[in-house]
Amino acid sequence: MTVSLIIVGLLAIALLWLLLGGRGDAPEPTARRRVDDVIDHAELEQAERDVQEAPDEESVRDWGPGASKPPIA
Repeated sequence: MTVSLIIVGLLAIALLWLLLGGRGDAPEPTARRRVDDVIDHAELEQAERDVQEAPDEESVRDWGPGASKPPIA
């Protein structure tokens, strides 16, 4: 009986620690960030101009996430 009470007490302490012991220096959630603070609009416009003014499709390659790898020569 005593062992059961000790185990239940330790589980209760662990649960309280998980629920109430959050990090004090947690970063601000991304949902509250403004998009204008993150995007460099001048750089974005320059990249769009570079793509639109490219002489052919081969001179502009996609390098972002999800981009396919260039074909092996």
